[in-house]
Amino acid sequence: MKIEMLPFCNAAHRFLRVLGLVVSIFLFSSSAQADGNPRLFRISLPQSIFHMQFELVADWRQYLQNKLHRPVEFVTNRKFADSIVQLHVGKLDFAWVTDYPNAAIGYQVRLLAVPLYKGKPFFTSYLIVPVSDTQTASLLQLKGTVLAFADPTSNSHIEHRYALFKAGEDPRQFFRKVFFTHSHRESIESVILGLANAAEVDNFIWDTVAKSNPELIRQTRVVAKSQEFGAPPLVANHFVSKEEFATMQNALIGMAQDPEGVELLKRMSLDGFIHGEAKFYERQVQMKKALGEQ
Repeated sequence: MKIEMLPFCNAAHRFLRVLGLVVSIFLFSSSAQADGNPRLFRISLPQSIFHMQFELVADWRQYLQNKLHRPVEFVTNRKFADSIVQLHVGKLDFAWVTDYPNAAIGYQVRLLAVPLYKGKPFFTSYLIVPVSDTQTASLLQLKGTVLAFADPTSNSHIEHRYALFKAGEDPRQFFRKVFFTHSHRESIESVILGLANAAEVDNFIWDTVAKSNPELIRQTRVVAKSQEFGAPPLVANHFVSKEEFATMQNALIGMAQDPEGVELLKRMSLDGFIHGEAKFYERQVQMKKALGEQ
C-alpha cells in the first residue's frame, strides 16, 4: 500500500526544539511595534475546516481585530506539521490544528480553546462510499481499495488505523492506497469522482456541506460512524505572553455571548468555544499509544 505522508522523526523534533528556542526568542522580542501599538497576531487556519469560505474568514478576522484591538492576519496551512513548525519558530502566534499535539510535540504549544459542536467539544468521523456502492457495510470490507483522508494527522485517520489494529489487521497493508486531500470537502468529491473507493470525513464538515450543498452529499452514503474524539483545538505558541493568551482566549469564548459573534458561529456551524482540557483528547492519546506512535 502506498501512503503519501512524511512523518516527523525524533531527530527532527530535537532539532526543531533547539532551533525554535533561538529563533522564536528573537522573533518574539523584536515583534513589538516601534510606535507602541499592539503587535500583529498571526493565526493559522486549516484548509480542511474552512474550504473556500473566503467571506466567512474575512468577517471573522475583522471581528477578532475589533475585539482584540490589534491587527490580525490569517494564514492557511495545508499540513498540520507546517502549523506546528511555524508555531515553534515563532512565525505563528496561534493555530487551529487538526489534532491535539501531544507527546513528542506537545511541549511546543499551549491548548487555547476547543470548539463546541452540538453542545459538545467532540467530533465523530464518517466512513463514506459512493451512493452506487450498496454492498459495503463496514471498514473491513474495504480491503485492497483506495481510501481518502483530509490529513495524515486527522482524528479520522488515527481512528480508522486503530479500528483495523483492533480487528487484527495491519493498517499499513490493508488498503491498496491511501491519499490525503487536505480538505474534507475534497475527500467527499474524491469519492464522487471515483478517485477513492471510500473516505473518512469529520461529521462537522459533513453536516456543514449537507446544508450548503446537499446535492453533493446525496451522491455518497455513510457506512459507519466512529466513537467521539476531541474536537480539533486552537493552540498558542509558548512565546505568546500570558496577557495576549488570555485576551485571545476571552475573545473566542466570548463569541457565544456577543450578537455578532453568535452570527459568525452560526455561519461556522459551531455553538462556541470553551477552555481546552487535555482530557478531551485522552482517546486520541490511547489510540496512538496502541499504534506505537508515542
